[in-house]
Amino acid sequence: AGVLMQQVLQNPLAAPETLGVNAGAHLALTIGLLAAPAVHAAHPELLAIAGAFAAWGLIAAVGWRWRADPTTLILCGFVVSFALGSISSLLMLLNQQYLASMFIWGAGSLVEDGWSGVEQLALRVATGAIATMALARPLLILGFGDQQAKSLGLTTLLKPLLVAIAVLLSASVAAAVGIIGFVGLAAPHLARVLGAEKLGERLVAAPLAGAALVLMVDQLTQLLPPDQAADLPTGAVTALIGAPMLIFLLRRVPRLMLKTDGGLVASLGTGGARRPALVLAGLAIALALALALAFLVGRAPDGFGFYSEAFPWRLPRVVAACGAGLGLGVAGCLVQRLFANPMASPEILGIGGGVAMGLIAVLLLFADAGAELQLVGATVGALVVTGAILLLGLDSGFTPERLLLTGIAITALLDASSLLFLALGDPRSGQVLAWLSGSTYWVELDFAVLVLGAGIAGLLLAALAGRWLEILPLGAGMATNLGVPLHAARLTVLVLAAVTTAAAALIVGPMSFVGLLAPHLAGLIELRRARPQLFGAAMIGSALVVFADWMGRVVFAPTELPAGVLSVLIGSVAVMGVAMGRRKTS
Repeated sequence: AGVLMQQVLQNPLAAPETLGVNAGAHLALTIGLLAAPAVHAAHPELLAIAGAFAAWGLIAAVGWRWRADPTTLILCGFVVSFALGSISSLLMLLNQQYLASMFIWGAGSLVEDGWSGVEQLALRVATGAIATMALARPLLILGFGDQQAKSLGLTTLLKPLLVAIAVLLSASVAAAVGIIGFVGLAAPHLARVLGAEKLGERLVAAPLAGAALVLMVDQLTQLLPPDQAADLPTGAVTALIGAPMLIFLLRRVPRLMLKTDGGLVASLGTGGARRPALVLAGLAIALALALALAFLVGRAPDGFGFYSEAFPWRLPRVVAACGAGLGLGVAGCLVQRLFANPMASPEILGIGGGVAMGLIAVLLLFADAGAELQLVGATVGALVVTGAILLLGLDSGFTPERLLLTGIAITALLDASSLLFLALGDPRSGQVLAWLSGSTYWVELDFAVLVLGAGIAGLLLAALAGRWLEILPLGAGMATNLGVPLHAARLTVLVLAAVTTAAAALIVGPMSFVGLLAPHLAGLIELRRARPQLFGAAMIGSALVVFADWMGRVVFAPTELPAGVLSVLIGSVAVMGVAMGRRKTS
């Protein structure tokens, strides 16, 4: 499935998560467990597969209505995946006592009570493998690009057919054993690192690498005492073992040729808004309105109204939300231009995972860890991961392809550790889950001001490097010919992205959706050059998080919903609305 998606979408970051497979299956099972537990108990695999295909159907309908190029499908896939995932997170936050089993499913488990699930999975995998081999030649041609495929006479139905095969394979695995997400993303890269460069070789080597990785993990966990082995979900442990293996292999391969442009250069174009200052002025007005709403409008028992006396209590949260959104918007622009990939988000650096692990370490080591101690642990986690990224990228000159795969491996390793902590049912997992969902309820004013200052400083320094950011997506050769100091430019952009991401993650958690889509929203309103896109993404990110935080604490009062979950829903609607508006005018 990973090879299929990466080839069809022409992007090395494509995985089952890209097209909503896991998010759709997760939401369908969550709703089934809450609304129809008898159906969930009798046919969980049908619910998972139906949810996965429903998510893919929505992505396909929207993507092909606009235009079926890979970048559009990727953007639609992320919007739908994050939206469905946020609904699942919201349901799990409100019904934790009923949905504890979903943590185990989300971490992947090979525990079986018979052969029926294995037989069904084997049949679907065999069917998908035969269909893929039969379509190997069209699949090869699709990797050259849509224009080349059309000129060679490929029909438009082949792309959705190949993606449907990948969705079937991924959904079948999710239905049988839960989410084992790292394998779909990493197995094709493991195959490539081990020498399988041609598509035909990867179609054979990637499944073998994935099978060997999961089998090895399963055998290692069975060496543990039975009571411990039963508590370890295979999906999370696979990432724990597979990620270091990928990093080790990357450092042993002299040169890894990996296409990373992902259509970004084409999507940036050479034009943009004729008067970007007017567009930026409009965004500044929108941000000011969001801030005024967050500061002044509240809710009391008698309804909504202006409650200026609550200003001192609102100030820390609003400043924190503004700073976090600004930093994530800037970081999103930086990493997408550094990696020349529209699917890159600040989370690809793994810093959010480092913050989570620092928080978990403090909770495990100190029984009475307060907010200050938790903040210290989260900060140390962010610094350790940033240092690791810089150290591992040093010997390769911070080349995007190495940084990309190193970031994938570190992110998978840390996310798996967090997921393992949640799946083991520790009573302190509620604090980690609240942080992962993105909430500003605990922040103090001095720290909020510090985060806002870090975001503004990152924005101004990134603007000074605007020329580098224009040229870096064009490739190393072009950048060198145009006089860009390649190593220094990459290191500078990487450090700026890491610092702004770490500052935001300390307050609102990963919230990678904001960093991913803020640059895309800026591009959709014609802010495509580096500096206008930076300032546009910063204001869009700030307005989005501020508005989401206000909705979470006011609209649903007295119940409070985290800003991270609501920002996904609001951002998804915004992306769809802007894109549909552009489609009508064009």
